[in-house]
Amino acid sequence: MLTACGNDRSQQSAGQTEMNHDADEHEHEGTASTTMSNASMDGPIRKSDKAAAILDSYLAIKNALASDNSAEAATSGEAMVKAFASFDRASLDAKRQSDYDEIVEDAREHAEHIGENSGKIDHQREHFDLLSKDMMELVSVVGSDRTLYLDHCPMYNDNKGADWLSVSERIENPYYGSKMLTCGSMKNEIVPQ
Repeated sequence: MLTACGNDRSQQSAGQTEMNHDADEHEHEGTASTTMSNASMDGPIRKSDKAAAILDSYLAIKNALASDNSAEAATSGEAMVKAFASFDRASLDAKRQSDYDEIVEDAREHAEHIGENSGKIDHQREHFDLLSKDMMELVSVVGSDRTLYLDHCPMYNDNKGADWLSVSERIENPYYGSKMLTCGSMKNEIVPQ
């Protein structure tokens, strides 16, 4: 699998150059998702449909980026912002409300950036990386109504790698789209209980 990913290094390097931004532009203080521990995704996840609309929007962004469709990613980013606004946080206990609020503040900002940047797919992908970390945390707090797969691209972000959530065992890489659609591997299956 990694050999197939490595065959496109020249394309990866050229694309990566365009993604570098001024570090201050994307520095976010107090984010709940600066690090994603696999431990939170390795334990049991509650079966819950509370965040189904948020998850649907996230998955639509993922699919759009995997298809190199920046306009659809933007539309889905806008839908995600609306899904956050209509989420019934009162249905959560006090601890989960607090955790949710911390995660959503950052996640909403990334969804907004994706929604506002149609035509700038590399920029959308940068925010999708951060949004994915937030979504992993959100699923660990709120639960999921479906089985999810935690997938990993080893080459994104100057070979530091990046993760994403999917509903399919088939790898469809949102960070490189058609350049390296099948680059990556499944790290974990998340089955709500």
